[in-house]
Amino acid sequence: MGHAATAWERISGMLSKGDVSELLEVYTADALYLEPYNPPHRGNLLIQAYLKDWLGGKEDIAVEAKRVIESEDGTDLGVEWTISYTAAGRRWNDLPRASFFAFDDDGRVVYHRDYT
Repeated sequence: MGHAATAWERISGMLSKGDVSELLEVYTADALYLEPYNPPHRGNLLIQAYLKDWLGGKEDIAVEAKRVIESEDGTDLGVEWTISYTAAGRRWNDLPRASFFAFDDDGRVVYHRDYT
């Protein structure tokens, strides 16, 4: 497993714990995060703030990778995954997601796009 897949393990672990306090170590200061329902998030501080807000009110979070594909040089990663959680008294199970990442030479995320 290369540094890209290791970064996914850290990111999915943060999501599962509902705690993105270590995100600044994984994303660059000028990273770009794109997801379907909001304008682009630019910079690790804004990405961290958005994900912290998005995770708020979610409990018993489970993230499961279904397929992880890392480029040979470790600069790109694609992940098919699911997320389950409880929010507002309702359980949401196995919601499908796909994420694509690009990494700098130090293995930090410079680009992240999610699909739901």
